[in-house]
Amino acid sequence: MTKTTAEADASEATSHPPAVGAGLGFTLLSNLGLAIVLTLLPVAVLHGGRIDPAVFSFALSIHVGSALVGAVLTPITFSRVHPGWILTIASSLKAAGFVTVAVSTTAPALYLFAVLAGLGVGFSRPAVRSLLMSAAHESRRSQVFQVFFILLNAAYVLAPLAAGPVGRAGAPALLALAAVEVGVGLTVGLLARGLSFALPPRGTGGFRRRLAVLRNPAATVVLGYTFAIYFAMGFLYTMVLLYEVVNPELAEHRTLFLSYQPLAIIAIQLALLPFFARLGRSALYLTVAVAGGTGLVLSFTSSLMLVLAGLTLFAISESLAFPKIQVEAADTVPQGQLTDVFALVSVVTAVGEITGNMVAGLAVGSSLSWLPSPAQSGMAVGLLAGVVLLVGGIALTRSITPAAKATAGAREGQES
Repeated sequence: MTKTTAEADASEATSHPPAVGAGLGFTLLSNLGLAIVLTLLPVAVLHGGRIDPAVFSFALSIHVGSALVGAVLTPITFSRVHPGWILTIASSLKAAGFVTVAVSTTAPALYLFAVLAGLGVGFSRPAVRSLLMSAAHESRRSQVFQVFFILLNAAYVLAPLAAGPVGRAGAPALLALAAVEVGVGLTVGLLARGLSFALPPRGTGGFRRRLAVLRNPAATVVLGYTFAIYFAMGFLYTMVLLYEVVNPELAEHRTLFLSYQPLAIIAIQLALLPFFARLGRSALYLTVAVAGGTGLVLSFTSSLMLVLAGLTLFAISESLAFPKIQVEAADTVPQGQLTDVFALVSVVTAVGEITGNMVAGLAVGSSLSWLPSPAQSGMAVGLLAGVVLLVGGIALTRSITPAAKATAGAREGQES
């Protein structure tokens, strides 16, 4: 269906480059600050000693749980708040967490940091996606989310490099990071304030209305696919963290593998971005399934070159799937439900990662000694993940059709 001139003008009017730039800048700087602190805390000597590994591990679990809670609460608590200002609130919470560990790293202080920073992450996940989707021109949304994930991975590449100097500087550096976080939050709120964002009508709030998104079959398929790809990512990340147990033959290369994965994603995104933009949906999801499953299998072989090839293939899968599912999610609902659907995407993302982490932990734990070796378990999960992603991709291409997108647009017109 061809757009009318009026529709094209309306679509163009919704684009807001300053808000897009603010959202992308927030993605890099805010995630970089948090990644620096999380990388630093387990190894740095702060306030006279190091943090007990068990305490840090528990705090990390609290952080993930708080992020999940924040993602659930965002569409409920901030249903009528502009996404730019939600990001300002999120940055303020993370900054408060940085100040907490700058003052003390005792167990209570560390747990408070985990709650504050986790809630900040949870609030920001649906808000930044909703902001970018609303601010970007329709024809450039896929490219915007490609850049979004490049910057997201860049933060994790840069964080280990910056953690050393921050650790040597001690508490003053943490306070400086808090100040930067506050500045980033205020900047994104101010730059995005001119964006016209569709808010739900008054009197239609409530948790039940937001969960109504799940009655949309296409949205449910997107959420299921999101769970699958993030499960695979969480599984691979944890298995690489535990590589000394998973694959002792290549244990000396563990740090290389951890750094190589985000670097590969960035390089692939930059090199293949024009190609990705022209790739059809069926070809895209087929590539994700084959590259993701094969990549996981090769990542647990005993050959260094094969492992690097596997990480590269999985990076291709991530580079294709992660930006695409953001756009697919938005195509299933009217604009007024963007925050709702992205909140659910954030929840499913966190649940997928946590589940992948847990399965990886079980795969290497003595409680499952009846299973094959951890490396063989990783290969088995890789094969299964490839099949699930293939089935999920077929379901996506069949459920999100031009007719479904038109229906979402019609619902938006009726609600407005």
